[in-house]
Amino acid sequence: MINKGRINVRIRRLKAGRLSSARARFHGRRDAAGLREFLHGAAVGGTWPDESLPPYILGLRAQVGRGTARLRSRTFAAHRALHTRIQAESVRVVTQYTQRENPAPAALARFGQMVGEWRSTASVCRQQAQQLADEANQLIACYWDGAWSVAQRDGELGEPRPAGWVPGRITLDRTWARLDDSLLSDRWYGPEHTGHDGDLPAVAQALHILDHQAAPGRSGPVRGGRR
Repeated sequence: MINKGRINVRIRRLKAGRLSSARARFHGRRDAAGLREFLHGAAVGGTWPDESLPPYILGLRAQVGRGTARLRSRTFAAHRALHTRIQAESVRVVTQYTQRENPAPAALARFGQMVGEWRSTASVCRQQAQQLADEANQLIACYWDGAWSVAQRDGELGEPRPAGWVPGRITLDRTWARLDDSLLSDRWYGPEHTGHDGDLPAVAQALHILDHQAAPGRSGPVRGGRR
């Protein structure tokens, strides 16, 4: 069974409540004078590179980046034994199904149980990471509300801030959407990593067998893998 107490990794919350939201609006009002280009560009759908974002927003993005990285590393540390068992059992599964071509349902079932436990763990980790991003995005929206209100007050902008205009919005990278890549730590941490079909690690091959073994005509040797 999964130890939920160990999954619930402690991280620094942004706590986007009334006080934090008020502070974000204060920062936006304070910085408004230097954000005229950003604010006027909203009317024409302008975009800006990350390095040109205000320091307040860059700070939030850095905080979320540190928090999500900490989530990943602590999740691995808390479940190192499970990860090690999956690595070992994957070799057994691949040997039986691709080298000996002798299906071993018991070994595959054990592997599947371990993988299911790990997927649940990674799912909780992803939910916590998304919560960090959501809280930061709420503060970013409050920041732009504050800056926009000053521009409106000074007569520079007549319309309310477009709801979808939130420069610096934080989104989790692609690795968070691929839970099985959490079993391949190089892929979970490197969104641009690609491998070669002929050199797939045992875990990737075993996952392919696990997910496709029951499908008709898919019980032969594995030539591809999960991406």
